[in-house]
Amino acid sequence: MANEPEMYAQLRVIVDRLVPLSDEEWAIFQTFFIQKKVDAKTMLTREGQVADEIYFIHTGLARLYYTTENDDQITAFIFSENLFASCLESFVQQIPSTQNLETLEPCSLLVLTRDDLERLYDLVPKTNIIMRKVMEQRFISAQRLLSSYILSSPQERYELFARHYPNLLQRVPQYILASFLGITPVSLSRIRKRISRS
Repeated sequence: MANEPEMYAQLRVIVDRLVPLSDEEWAIFQTFFIQKKVDAKTMLTREGQVADEIYFIHTGLARLYYTTENDDQITAFIFSENLFASCLESFVQQIPSTQNLETLEPCSLLVLTRDDLERLYDLVPKTNIIMRKVMEQRFISAQRLLSSYILSSPQERYELFARHYPNLLQRVPQYILASFLGITPVSLSRIRKRISRS
């Protein structure tokens, strides 16, 4: 397991960037996050389940994906260190999820349940702002991805991903990255070869 004080210190750095908490507020806030270590390919939320946890990723990768009628998997988002991961629509509305949340690597997580989040809203009111900002970031990321599908070529989408997330290029399996970019693995391979020759 990752070093416990380090995990919570990392969470505080990220939270304080959103909304600074006093030491008293932080002392309450952190106690609601439970440590969890999971293997790669662990399903955190399955399609049809109601998501009742949100995960702060200390180390590791996770992906959000849809399963089509043909059992194809379409990756909607890739979560890396310092991000909050969840099937947000299900988590917020407490309805069955249309998505799956799965780890791509072994992960060290800090887990917050829906019930504990509700308690935190009362005990540390700044939690309302923290969660709003987390959701705003997810919304903006989703809008950028949608815009790139409409406005950018497959190669431009890959180059944008490589520019913003260079550390993920070797960590994310090619078929998952291709799915996230809305292209086939063969097309992704061609794009990489084309770029390497240029």
